[in-house]
Amino acid sequence: MGERLSWTVHRARDTPTRTVVAAAFILAFVGFSWAVFGPVLGLLAVVVLFLALHTYFLPVTYLLSDKGIEIDKRLFTARYEWKQFRRWFRTTGGIVISPFSHKSYLDNFRGVHLLLPVGSSRMPKVEVRMTNDGQRMTDDEGRVTEAEIVAYLERRFAPPPEDERLRLDEPDEARSESAEARVQNEDVKGE
Repeated sequence: MGERLSWTVHRARDTPTRTVVAAAFILAFVGFSWAVFGPVLGLLAVVVLFLALHTYFLPVTYLLSDKGIEIDKRLFTARYEWKQFRRWFRTTGGIVISPFSHKSYLDNFRGVHLLLPVGSSRMPKVEVRMTNDGQRMTDDEGRVTEAEIVAYLERRFAPPPEDERLRLDEPDEARSESAEARVQNEDVKGE
């Protein structure tokens, strides 16, 4: 059996300030719905908000294995085979694995976004041990480093091109400068 890599992201626990603000907003909205529209629509608001925000309030577990990617969102589990993906690239909060071989505006819609825990560059490295059947295991918390995840993806795919390694948290000037540089290079080549 091949290497398996697993980690869990729980945004509500990782960002307690945002969680308190979100919970206050949700309670205010549900209270307003209950008071204005009645208890039936108030309960409907609770159900709709829970379904819409369950990946924020409940832990999400990611598993990378030889078979593919498995994302356990507690209410349902999504499974994807490796053969449907062509490349990967980093974003501010994680990694997108895309079905397209080249950069596309559909990457964020058709790709699978793997969230990394908040402060993933500071995630503790855990001791790795092997089971009798050769599978990789981590500690009880299942923590891995971002470097391990990137190394795993680099073994599966070619590294992303330099121009696609831009992070979403870069200032707009950096993105526009790189776009301007590409246009200028194309103009020079065309002459």
